[in-house]
Amino acid sequence: MPSWIIFGRGALGNALKARIGDNGLQVSAREWLDNPTGFSSQTKALFLAIPDDAIIFSVKKIMKQNITIPIFHCSGVTPLSDISFYPNSGIWYPMQSFKSNSISWTDIPVFWETKNSFLKTVLEMFHKDLRIPNGLICTSQMRSKYHLGAVFANNFMNHQIGLIKEYCYINGIEVNFFNNMILKTIKNALEGKPFEIQTGPAYRGDKATIEKHLEMLPSDMRKIYKSISDNIAEIKLKENEL
Repeated sequence: MPSWIIFGRGALGNALKARIGDNGLQVSAREWLDNPTGFSSQTKALFLAIPDDAIIFSVKKIMKQNITIPIFHCSGVTPLSDISFYPNSGIWYPMQSFKSNSISWTDIPVFWETKNSFLKTVLEMFHKDLRIPNGLICTSQMRSKYHLGAVFANNFMNHQIGLIKEYCYINGIEVNFFNNMILKTIKNALEGKPFEIQTGPAYRGDKATIEKHLEMLPSDMRKIYKSISDNIAEIKLKENEL
């Protein structure tokens, strides 16, 4: 019988099931909540790979079934205190986007938060079955900060590249010409100090060029261009004041 229950059929749930194979049972959260059933006595823990706003409701529903196995939610921002009413509750949060099919599991930072040493032992067994290093113990407050950082590093950066592609499409220009520039910019920023190597019209205070660019852009992109340009100028001004 499977040792682990994966609650949810979204991107994370699917990735966990693919990784852990027959040692994990994937359950549709919606179907189970509509028709609750018990779990095998061999089940070691249940992982809630579900939307944040469904976590508390789901744990309460599970608790009503007199289920006592450890439960870990996988949210980056939901604090442990939100489900502390359930005795064996903890957090297992992988800081990774699971939209892609190619996931390097051993490179994913995973953050743990548990109420006792027993739950930590359960997570160690889970990671052994996942064939990845143990996670890092982290408070709810610190984990939420990492999650916000991941939004900047992953979601916002991805959106920026999406905007470049959209800009190229609507203007009929070749997007591939920007590939090397994107890769080089990211490499240089990671290796150095991004604000110190900043360039461009906003950094130079070239208002004429900025106005021309704004005229060229559709209204939705214009707002983003202006917001980022203003922030670059503000940071440059602060640097000059030091």
